[in-house]
Amino acid sequence: MKYPDEAASRKPVVSSMELSHGQIYIDGSAVIIVMVLVSIAIEGDKDFQTYRNVAHCMDGAGFYSLQFYEHVPYASAWGLAFAIAPHLKHLKTGPVTVPARLYSPLANTRFLVLLSRLGPGAVLGISRGAYMGGERAGITEVVENVEEIASYVRKIASTEPELYVGTSGPKLVKAAASSKAVKAIVVDNLANPGYARYLKNIIEEAGRKDLKLMVRPFTYIAPESGKAVELLLSLLRKYLPDLVGHSPMVEAAGLRYEELLTDDPALKEKILDSFSLYGSAEDVLDRAARLVEAGVDHLCFGHPLSDDLVWGVRTVSERILPYLREMSGD
Repeated sequence: MKYPDEAASRKPVVSSMELSHGQIYIDGSAVIIVMVLVSIAIEGDKDFQTYRNVAHCMDGAGFYSLQFYEHVPYASAWGLAFAIAPHLKHLKTGPVTVPARLYSPLANTRFLVLLSRLGPGAVLGISRGAYMGGERAGITEVVENVEEIASYVRKIASTEPELYVGTSGPKLVKAAASSKAVKAIVVDNLANPGYARYLKNIIEEAGRKDLKLMVRPFTYIAPESGKAVELLLSLLRKYLPDLVGHSPMVEAAGLRYEELLTDDPALKEKILDSFSLYGSAEDVLDRAARLVEAGVDHLCFGHPLSDDLVWGVRTVSERILPYLREMSGD
């Protein structure tokens, strides 16, 4: 399988629109406006006051959503979303992504409808299921699960739910693109522009220009670039075997699954660059811009963000979003 290289995935940036939610590119003689959303995803291992502080920093600051990972070893993403939603005025929230076999479609529907009534907006992602072992759902099962939830929500709440499918595999991307109930493809730990362009091509070939490609690379912003490396590398080695596994995304990075588990220093940079954004705020912005240039529609900065989560959110809000706003001339 050949994946587009980074250089081939780039397009010249002309300007960006309000709060990084739009980038304008020139493609031949045509001007194409690509709306880019920005969110943050956090792990279920924090105290409640930290979640409230994060939500306060994000709400009304130009972010699209606050997402909670549903990683079975940690606190329930649904529970965290229920607790935070009443404190929000503008920000959407919800669990992204929930293993398809963790709850029934009807249970997820009832949770989603309740969440939408507690706050300004609810999102839900469904995946095959990291940490589920032999209980991982099949490709068709995931898509059918999403379609069943969408059908239930339409009947119960008379609204169209915002449902995502989480995957890094081209087969599930293609299957999900065939369902209008799916509003976005969520790819955890994707920081490789070439692979992002590869998945975007699959979406476009399916005729789904409305289907967003969301990437959620692990992110570590540090006051000094070098301080981010070792801790982030240890987290990647902890999470990647479950979150990415034997995905073609590993091959696209020029790695084998077994190499995700090693301490080989020669592979350090390749692992970091393929699955995370890291360094100073400027470093993270530069790496994120490459993903946008490759066709990503929705950037979700992921775990752990920084040593101090609230500081990390403020840094994105104050040093990344304003910079993109300046690029647009606002």
